Amino acid sequence: MEAIPTVNLTLDRQPTSRADRVLDAVTLAAKVATIGFGVDALINHASPRLRGKAIRTRAVGYTAALLLVPIAWRVLPGPRDPYPRSLDLAVTVPLLADAAGNAFGVYERVRVDDAVHVANAAILAGVSGSLIAPHVDKRWQAALAGGAIAIAGETLWETLEYLAWRLGQTGMDLTYEDTMDDIIGTWIGAVAGALYIATRAPRRKATRERRGWRAILGA
Repeated sequence: MEAIPTVNLTLDRQPTSRADRVLDAVTLAAKVATIGFGVDALINHASPRLRGKAIRTRAVGYTAALLLVPIAWRVLPGPRDPYPRSLDLAVTVPLLADAAGNAFGVYERVRVDDAVHVANAAILAGVSGSLIAPHVDKRWQAALAGGAIAIAGETLWETLEYLAWRLGQTGMDLTYEDTMDDIIGTWIGAVAGALYIATRAPRRKATRERRGWRAILGA
């Protein structure tokens, strides 16, 4: 008697390793903590520790930025690979550091801000470069464009901080030295992100087109 064929319903499901589960737990905890600091900022924005830092705008930005990787991974076109857990955590950690730094007044005692600028620029350069890489002839072009986007983003951020200061947000402790440190940190991060694209992206354009931007960032 001929056996009745069966369908394996789990073929299209990616196995989750223990390391993946740990990374998921850490990322979730970091996101929850960041949202918690954002809620605290919205509720206690007038307190001495948060006043004058444009903290309500930052709080909205924290929450929105936490959704960048999940939404981009789902919405943007291109071949789909396993979810980029490392990238999601890499985006979340600087947000958590900034939110916690403002909540606990760390910025007034330690220059955590410099590390945040480096990390943000590296992430922005890497993500931008990976999106551009499948559409250019040479991978160095994507690396250069990604680094330029990161530097342009930092320029916009510093401009917005300056405008906020001119409008009366005096709790950000803006100085010429602080601005220059932020710009230098951004250049370091942008170069790091550009080097990642220059070495990580496949050399051949056909390969980059086939594999898509997600494969460059990795899972």
